[in-house]
Amino acid sequence: MIAKKMEGLVNNNSVIRQMFEEGKKMAQEFGAENVYDFSLGNPNVPAPEKVKQTMIRLLEEEDPVVLHGYMPNAGFPDVRAKIADSLNRRFGTSFTQDNIMMTVGAAGGLNCVLKAIINPGDEVLSFAPYFVEYRNYVANCDGVLKEVAPDTSTFQPDLAAFEAAVTGKTRALIINNPNNPSGVIYPESTIKAIADILTRKQEEYGSEIFIISDEPYRE
Repeated sequence: MIAKKMEGLVNNNSVIRQMFEEGKKMAQEFGAENVYDFSLGNPNVPAPEKVKQTMIRLLEEEDPVVLHGYMPNAGFPDVRAKIADSLNRRFGTSFTQDNIMMTVGAAGGLNCVLKAIINPGDEVLSFAPYFVEYRNYVANCDGVLKEVAPDTSTFQPDLAAFEAAVTGKTRALIINNPNNPSGVIYPESTIKAIADILTRKQEEYGSEIFIISDEPYRE
């Protein structure tokens, strides 16, 4: 017997994950070269050679006890500083390592953010189509995911529908740009319009609404 909440999450397991698992079975049966996997967004190129060589160097040179020990909760300070420097160089920001937190993948990061800001019953908006596991992440926090229908001719956000969807219960908006699964890229004008709408709605409701930018395909 498991918790009813978890039972519901398991029963609504991602179809994408099911396709991925089935693809692995088919690859074993028919050969990987005969199965075309369009499920998970796995990379089809190896990591840069520099990454490989750095991992080898760390294994050979670092104290093994230190290498496999715990790190600070937010991640190694030097790594966070490097990431902050990269963001500042590319986007003209002014982040420091104190603005950076390392997580175990994007899913782990999204769950951490939502846990930090969502109270039971709070609403999180996302533009359809969206990455299907968003609903489970929000449900983990006892929140409610509300999808906002797009302009179906372009799959760009319908800004009027978005503004109508924002209520006093809205706590966050998840923006996935470039979008998974449509592949659409939201232009700068759309992002600015979304920010303007949320600024007005914050003033209207006297509440704080967060934008969570999920960008795994940005690079």
